[in-house]
Amino acid sequence: MLGIALSAGGVLLPGKTASAEVFRYVDRDGKAHDVEIHDDAPAGEPPSAAAAEGQPASGGAAVAAGAAVMAGATLDFPYAEHAREAARLYALPVELIAAVMKVESGFDPGAVSRAGAMGLMQLMRSTALDMRVVDPFDPRQNVLGGARHLRILVNAYGGDLALALAAYHAGPGTVARYGGVPPYPETYRYITRVIALYHRYRDRGIPPVAPPPATRTVVL
Repeated sequence: MLGIALSAGGVLLPGKTASAEVFRYVDRDGKAHDVEIHDDAPAGEPPSAAAAEGQPASGGAAVAAGAAVMAGATLDFPYAEHAREAARLYALPVELIAAVMKVESGFDPGAVSRAGAMGLMQLMRSTALDMRVVDPFDPRQNVLGGARHLRILVNAYGGDLALALAAYHAGPGTVARYGGVPPYPETYRYITRVIALYHRYRDRGIPPVAPPPATRTVVL
């Protein structure tokens, strides 16, 4: 998985209901969290207030480049060309980048969260500046910046995808404060949904998605 692994204490167990798949995330304390995944599910919840406090990882984590990108069966989704470019640059599965885009913004480049995160990958202003993103609402800049940030976090947490996603959602400072995934229900839901979509996209391809209107949209 290109150096990315699930947390040692977290597993995904798929199940089925009449209209959705149910994925269970078991956290490090052994508590199970069930999330239903629908093909047309709305974007995920915006970052909690703690996300605005977290500072992005910097310097010490090297950005890997040039690794092969995992092949997806279907890559016909909004801004796929930017996701593929980011996947090549930062050695991330394109399906993972697509999953983050889906959960963060629903593929809406004008999305703005209540905490102020912006664009497709929902970058906070400070993170955007650190990732050299001049215009967070420019789709290419946003996807490249978000993928670079995610790659830095994956490196910083030794390839632990659950911790990297927790830091992406709630901030590295919050992860450090709790010594792992913070006990926020919205963060558990975020991690579970991104990982479940990543596995679905990787195994089945990414279904065609019509891009939303290019207007500023507050993610509730």
